[in-house]
Amino acid sequence: MRVITQPGPIAPERQEILPVEGQAIKVTLRPDIPLEDAVAEALATAGCDGAWLEFSDAPVAALDYVIPALSPDDEHVAWYSAIHTFGGPGRIERLGMMVGREGTVSFLHGHGLWIPEGGEIAMGHILAPRTMLSEPTVAHGTGITGSHFARQADPETNFTLFRPAGAAKEGQDSRHALVRLAPNQDFTHALEQVCTRLGWDGARVHGLGSLIGAWFDDSTILDSIATEFLILDAEVRTEGSAGKGPEIAIVGIDGSDIRSGRLCRDQNPVLITAELILERC
Repeated sequence: MRVITQPGPIAPERQEILPVEGQAIKVTLRPDIPLEDAVAEALATAGCDGAWLEFSDAPVAALDYVIPALSPDDEHVAWYSAIHTFGGPGRIERLGMMVGREGTVSFLHGHGLWIPEGGEIAMGHILAPRTMLSEPTVAHGTGITGSHFARQADPETNFTLFRPAGAAKEGQDSRHALVRLAPNQDFTHALEQVCTRLGWDGARVHGLGSLIGAWFDDSTILDSIATEFLILDAEVRTEGSAGKGPEIAIVGIDGSDIRSGRLCRDQNPVLITAELILERC
């Protein structure tokens, strides 16, 4: 399994786990305002401190995004591309958003797939303050109360990242957990370790992050050091169960090379982070 040396000291905790109070939610996002504002407004109305939200097949009036890029310096192992702009209307095919806080202000981190009118499908990291829906859009997911992901400095990667914050429930009694995975651990194996640490038999997994390339169970490979991924479908069991790997969509430095499929085991290390909500099953 490949390993990328990060610029800072290795953090002792590789799996940050916070059992939390969560529930299934469905909210309607208002059009014609920045997507970040529409999400913050909807979650405030729902009484949630944070959330994982997804929606699909939604028309947009404008959408900006970035894709992974190599770092221009030694301060990070990867960076972001120049901003890509639709330049007109289009559709979001699928978008997943981890919604947390930066200080006291709502902040979201979203990865997805979209297509401009008359163009080709693309994938990346959405710039929510520069994106607007053109119709009311229903999003569904998991709402969190009493806890959230908070943007905090991460000395190991030298990025400001989402990390679990707030009140914890007892792991054996909880139905949901916020999880952040640090670099250079196999994604599938780390999820199984999290289930074991929580004392759960298994969990549905929702979230996004970055991997050092991607090795799929059909033997295809995305050869890109820097990537961004979105979980499409994932259910994990406890450590040693040898279940199926998560199904993801992923894009690398070559933005035209978008892959999807199930990850193979022990070949897919986290690059910078994975931000996840686990739902006990």
